[in-house]
Amino acid sequence: MDPNAIAWTILVLPLAAAVIIFLLLKRWPMASAVLSTLSAFATLGMSIVLAHALGNSATILTQSYPWIALPGVLRLEIGLLVDAKSAGMMLIVTGVGALVHLFSLGYMRGDAGLARFFAGLSLFMFSMTGIVLADNFAMMFIFWELVGVSSYLLIGHWFEKDSAADAAKKAFLTNRIGDFGFMIGILLAWVVTKSIVFTEMKTAVDAGGLNQVLLGAAVLLIFCGAVGKSAQFPLDRKS
Repeated sequence: MDPNAIAWTILVLPLAAAVIIFLLLKRWPMASAVLSTLSAFATLGMSIVLAHALGNSATILTQSYPWIALPGVLRLEIGLLVDAKSAGMMLIVTGVGALVHLFSLGYMRGDAGLARFFAGLSLFMFSMTGIVLADNFAMMFIFWELVGVSSYLLIGHWFEKDSAADAAKKAFLTNRIGDFGFMIGILLAWVVTKSIVFTEMKTAVDAGGLNQVLLGAAVLLIFCGAVGKSAQFPLDRKS
């Protein structure tokens, strides 16, 4: 199969499942659960195929589509980047995601909001695959925010309980702290390298001559996003 088609299908399939559940299957909870779970396992299968298709190739760049064009300032296209690291991460993301879906089939059985839960789970899968496959920081940041949204929905699934509602709010606020640093880091990296496209940034770094202090600050600020998203110290307090 064409690696380009496989990569785009991996990205779109969970989103399609979430949309179908939300628009058409809310009255049929088990059908929603089965569709979401099948899409997760299909995504895992295609990730395995994609990793095999990568073979000895260092990188697979998918067909890109125009997105933002500011002459002399910024040019961005919507595209996906597959290399050894992203292919490996896709196996982890889709593998864990498929197991979570399988576990949820039994754990959430009979829940009144089953369709809503699996729609959120598919949205989460879409967001995670987007982070792994994005070929530029702008796309990654959008998917990063979608992970925050879907996490909020899943954590607060039983919103009738005060504990669940409070936990969802806390997760949302914690993510915003990290995401602010993440966004500033992206902007700083753009100033230093003149690009936010990963392949172009790598070329600029390899060429040398960049401000190492600003580049280091950009890396640390981007790391703040990971700290916030995973609630690492000092954002790991229970209080």
